[in-house]
Amino acid sequence: MMPDYSELEFYVKSTDCATDSHLAPYVLLSDLQETADKGAADTGWGREAIGEYDCCWIVLRCQMSLRRLPSWKESFKIRTWSCGARKLFFDREYEIFDETGELIGSSTSVWILAEKETHRPVFPSKLPTLPQDFAQSDRLALGESCPKLKLPIRPEDKAPVIIKYADYTELDHNHHVNNTRYLAWIYDALYKGGYDVHGITDININYMSEVKSEERVELYIIDTENGVLVSGYREDDTGVFTSEIRFGV
Repeated sequence: MMPDYSELEFYVKSTDCATDSHLAPYVLLSDLQETADKGAADTGWGREAIGEYDCCWIVLRCQMSLRRLPSWKESFKIRTWSCGARKLFFDREYEIFDETGELIGSSTSVWILAEKETHRPVFPSKLPTLPQDFAQSDRLALGESCPKLKLPIRPEDKAPVIIKYADYTELDHNHHVNNTRYLAWIYDALYKGGYDVHGITDININYMSEVKSEERVELYIIDTENGVLVSGYREDDTGVFTSEIRFGV
C-alpha cells in the first residue's frame, strides 16, 4: 500500500553550516532531494525501478519558503509527497519540521521523467510495469505549483558579479555540476554583491542547462521590486539557471 507521505530525519553537522551556524540552504536543498529519492522509491518510481527503462528523474524548478533554518547540532525532519503527473510534469511537495514538530519551512518542485542518455522527457505510461497511480495528495505545500521564471537577457552594460567553473569538486556522479551547487553559487554571488544572505526567506530556482566539466558560468544580479534575480550564463549566452530571491522584512 502506498504511504500518504515519506520522511527522512537529518542532523545538522558543523560542516553543513553557513557562517551564522545555521544549516546552509544549499545543503538543505540536497536534503530535500535525498527525501525526494526516498519518496519516489516509496511510490514504486525509485531510481532502480525507472533505471530498468534507462530513465532518470530531472528537477526543473524548486521553490523554498523558510521560516527559519535549523542550527548546528539540531535534528530536523523532511516530509515529502507526490501530487502525481500533469502530462510530463510531476509536482513534489515538502514540509520541514524542527525537533518539536514545528513547521519551519515548505517547498514545492517540478520534475520530469527522462531518458538517461538524451534527457528527452518520457511519459509515465511508457513504463507500463510501474504503478500508474502514484499521486499521494493534491495538497500543494505553498498553495501553488512552483512558478516558471523567464530567463532575463544577460546585462550588456556590466560585468558579472562572480564567475564559477565546473572544477572537479563541483561535479557529481553524473559528471556535471549538481543542481544544488547552483544555489551555492547564487549565495556566493549575493554575498560578494553585498546582500544580506542570512535574510533570505524565499528562493525560486529554475534549471535550464547542465554544466559539464571545466565549463565557465557567469552570474549576474538584477534588483527587482520584490527582491533580486540571480542568473547564470555560459560564455555563449546560454542560460544555465535563473532564480528569484526574496528577503525578510
